[in-house]
Amino acid sequence: MNDLALRVMPPRVLSVLVVLCGCVSVGQALADTLSLYNGDQLTGTLVSISEQQVVFETTYAGAITVEQRAIRRLQTTRAYVLRGAAFEQQGVLEVIDDQQGVESEQGFAPIDIASIHTADRVQRVIAALPLDWATRVDLSAVFSSGNSSTESFNTLAESRLKRPKAQHLATLLRNTERSDGTTSKDQVDLSYGYKRFISPRWFGSANSNYFRDELKDIDQRLTLGGGLGFQVLNSSRGVLSTELGVSAVQERLNGVDRTNPAARWAIDFQRYFFNRRLEIFHRQSILAIAEEERGQVLTSSTGIRFALSDRIDTALRTDLNYETDPPAGSKKADTTYTLGVGLKF
Repeated sequence: MNDLALRVMPPRVLSVLVVLCGCVSVGQALADTLSLYNGDQLTGTLVSISEQQVVFETTYAGAITVEQRAIRRLQTTRAYVLRGAAFEQQGVLEVIDDQQGVESEQGFAPIDIASIHTADRVQRVIAALPLDWATRVDLSAVFSSGNSSTESFNTLAESRLKRPKAQHLATLLRNTERSDGTTSKDQVDLSYGYKRFISPRWFGSANSNYFRDELKDIDQRLTLGGGLGFQVLNSSRGVLSTELGVSAVQERLNGVDRTNPAARWAIDFQRYFFNRRLEIFHRQSILAIAEEERGQVLTSSTGIRFALSDRIDTALRTDLNYETDPPAGSKKADTTYTLGVGLKF
């Protein structure tokens, strides 16, 4: 536009053009930038990263899916939760001194785009309250009447709270069964675990567990311990971690109290398929109690879940409690098979 056009243009039209140009400039300044190895550059908004693909929203072509390996640089104006096999960070993707990284409250940290397994935008409510808290409850019940009557209830509740360098996990398993008015199963298993990451993969752990099965003459078993763990995998495809430590075990068996040290090994595994609609999981712990007559105690929970909606799924689960040297008159293995409905909060 030449000077003559500007001079003859009405002042009101000229002011509108100035405002529009300013808005366009601000919009471009606030846009995310994606640079490819082939030299192309996109401006818009990063939507997500998952399954080695990046979804990038543009005003001129809509949502574009780009292979992660084709991206050279990525800069965002908003904060994202970034997860990889050995890290979880929250911040803004930035390029400083030609180095790709993430800018957070702790400062700038280099990061390789190819190492990011998931990137989810941080919502404002999360920014104000930076908690990743998920709770689920699996429920099942069986009732029968006729020649015999049976009542069976099984409840598994899990609550997991994640922080940038720590994680809390509390679980409660309640399993009861009555047949013809006689109690044939009555178990309570309550546990709590804490992880504190000292590096992207290594973490210190603390754990406690309360178990009761009076029909097996285990009036109570209380375990307190700590140890060191290693996170093998943490991505949108799954989680795998293991830990090894020592514990103090206080038991009351047949009314007799005893306290012994023990070695403890645990594993926590989750694997997702079909965009996290299908989940396979396995969690177990083994206590090697330092007493000749007690041996080892293994507890595990293994199963598969299929999501019916964002809040409801169906779960098929096997819970096992195995003792190499159980109290006299009790079987070594106690196995429960459960098919029920899961609720997520």
